[in-house]
Amino acid sequence: MSVPSLNAAIQGQGTISADNLNTYIQTAQMSSELREFTGLPGMVVQLQGIALPNDGLGGWFYWNPAGTEPDDNYSYIVPYGSGTGEWVRLNFPLSTSSGIFSDIIVNFLSQLQGDVIIGGILSQSLAPSISATGSSQSTAFPLVAQINIATNVSPGTGFILPIITPTLDTIKSGTTIQLLNRGASIASLYPPIGGSIEGLSTNSPVGVAPGGTANAVFAGPTQWWIA
Repeated sequence: MSVPSLNAAIQGQGTISADNLNTYIQTAQMSSELREFTGLPGMVVQLQGIALPNDGLGGWFYWNPAGTEPDDNYSYIVPYGSGTGEWVRLNFPLSTSSGIFSDIIVNFLSQLQGDVIIGGILSQSLAPSISATGSSQSTAFPLVAQINIATNVSPGTGFILPIITPTLDTIKSGTTIQLLNRGASIASLYPPIGGSIEGLSTNSPVGVAPGGTANAVFAGPTQWWIA
């Protein structure tokens, strides 16, 4: 048979040719079932899995009557006794061009609102070399990344945890802000104005020793905890 023209099937109207019947999508549970089935041009099968249904390896396969690729039990599935012809996996490439979603990831999600997957790697925003400032909550250096490495800490200086991102979005409960003190003195880590860390009084800081790390977890609406 040749690949037939597309056809609209309306109950009680017209007819459907045998060739058109072979173009309707079928389903199989495992590759072993597909290996038992020799297709015809135009056929598409939705495979639920390779070894088991819903094993995460399923996909869409079309019949290539001229196919001669070896059976790899993933991209190419060759029916038993078939010298020519095989089931070929349909691939759906993901777009990586810039656009609204990539802009959101770069400008929003990477700024204190959760983890970002970049190239298969779990990524978080990073401030690699910051300096503590001031001597009070109002003059402390504001943290604007999820991971902050302090390389310059003078006695009495500190940092203040955020309540909004640089894009003016309120951070979400569960957000963790990490401060690594690699300076020479204890760093004061303040909550945002009106906030509390652990069971300390409102606006009181905790101290992060040289070489130490504080993982501040935002529990909302004003409470922070150190993990």
